[in-house]
Amino acid sequence: TFSLKPGTYVTVHTGKGTNTASHRYWGRSWYVWNNTGDKATLRRADGVWIDSCSWTSGGLGYKYC
Repeated sequence: TFSLKPGTYVTVHTGKGTNTASHRYWGRSWYVWNNTGDKATLRRADGVWIDSCSWTSGGLGYKYC
């Protein structure tokens, strides 16, 4: 469970690490994102869409959203 307050940010890591107020870790030890493009979606606890970020291949290999 994690609550993101208005005006704050969080970095989501798919690998292992220790969760903090500004960094959250999924704890995965395998690839999660698709190399040709993917989309991350932020939703409220009740499922309502808040924001999303997508990317495609050909970029720098990373994107800040």
